[in-house]
Amino acid sequence: MKRYIINEIYSDGYERIAIIKEIGKDVKINVHFLEYDEYLENNEESQKKKKGDILEGNISIELVTFSKKVDKELIYYQEIQKSPHIEAVIEVTQIIDKYSVYALSSVLDGNVLIEFENEVNYKVGERVLIVGSLELSEIS
Repeated sequence: MKRYIINEIYSDGYERIAIIKEIGKDVKINVHFLEYDEYLENNEESQKKKKGDILEGNISIELVTFSKKVDKELIYYQEIQKSPHIEAVIEVTQIIDKYSVYALSSVLDGNVLIEFENEVNYKVGERVLIVGSLELSEIS
């Protein structure tokens, strides 16, 4: 679990898109998370979370709809503004099941959970290009 500062936050219903920065680092990332107990419309301002607040949680890459084995360096791109969409090259470190792995990623220092929408058969040590959504699971 890591701690992040909210730089910007956008809401739609229970869904939140936040531009966050890990405490002690300068890199900003766009993440998606759910705020189950606060429904907002028309980008209303949240009473629960706002710019400058601290989030604690784990980052994962979920809803991976495209992946292929590659021979490239670890890297990631988030080119769509205010979107958790991510394209990344990761290195598989542990197989969880047919749909999930842990992998090294340049998004964070350490392992990141990767969840695929389809069955995959990657092996430990392989580098994989993935396209998915950068998600934050809050720890309260």
